[in-house]
Amino acid sequence: MIPLNTKNILPATENHLTTVQGIITNEVTYEAKIKRAISRWDNKTSSNAARAAFDNVKSVLKDMCSGASICVYCEHNEATDIEHIYPKRLYPEKAFTWANYVFACGNCNSRYKADNFKIFNPAGTIIIQDITPKVGVYLVPTNEDALFINQRSEDPMALLELDIISRQFIFREIYPQGTREYEKAKYTKDLLDLNGRQDLVRQRKAAHKWYLHELRNYIRVKSTANFNELIIAVNGESEIDSTEIDETAVFAIEKQKILDSIKNDILTHSHPTVWRELIRQRTDLPKTNLLLGQALEVLTW
Repeated sequence: MIPLNTKNILPATENHLTTVQGIITNEVTYEAKIKRAISRWDNKTSSNAARAAFDNVKSVLKDMCSGASICVYCEHNEATDIEHIYPKRLYPEKAFTWANYVFACGNCNSRYKADNFKIFNPAGTIIIQDITPKVGVYLVPTNEDALFINQRSEDPMALLELDIISRQFIFREIYPQGTREYEKAKYTKDLLDLNGRQDLVRQRKAAHKWYLHELRNYIRVKSTANFNELIIAVNGESEIDSTEIDETAVFAIEKQKILDSIKNDILTHSHPTVWRELIRQRTDLPKTNLLLGQALEVLTW
């Protein structure tokens, strides 16, 4: 999991969300707020204006994802659902709040995350309270001090690291037991079953191999000095078709186009955490560090 760079929705979309949220907030009781939030959410695209607003919401959330709408949680499946970080069944005041949305796959949204939620109570302590809602029970959460990592405002990589050095490709907590940071990391990875889903672990391994392959391609292309060398480099094992190289163009420009293409492929691939960890853990990965030393610019991508 990586932090998300928040982007802006259209003013009309923001106005629509604010208006609907106001209707929910104006309900007298907490139970009424929840029921109104659920009802409005189930019918969130019931008008042309509402449909346009949520088309914009989805479009921006998609842009915030890595690659072609890749789920922000599992980093593998296609994201299809607008997911509430703070569940609307617990925090109806956030049901139509832009900052409370991420784009997730249906599996992560409905099967794993769902309405499960824990908080530190009292806020700021290490005492944990499970406030997952029960049918017919409406208890107002005492605070918003959530255990679940909020990718819109927190950096998951400050709390979790991916074990690449031993090639296990599972997430582990960075902070020691007994700390709030440990509890947040453990709860998030366990709730989403990031280590238990073996298909995800296998895909991280595959992504690791792919990233190194593309890094080598980038380095080969970068080292070329003329079109003949460029064509040979691309014909090696690159996914780029060498027939697309325009030998009548300026060599430096054509070379940069290919480098930019490889860069874009890397930055939009699934399992972006693997790429981030290759960079973060490079000093403990001698072969990877040697490669990165030949293309130091990638460290700042």
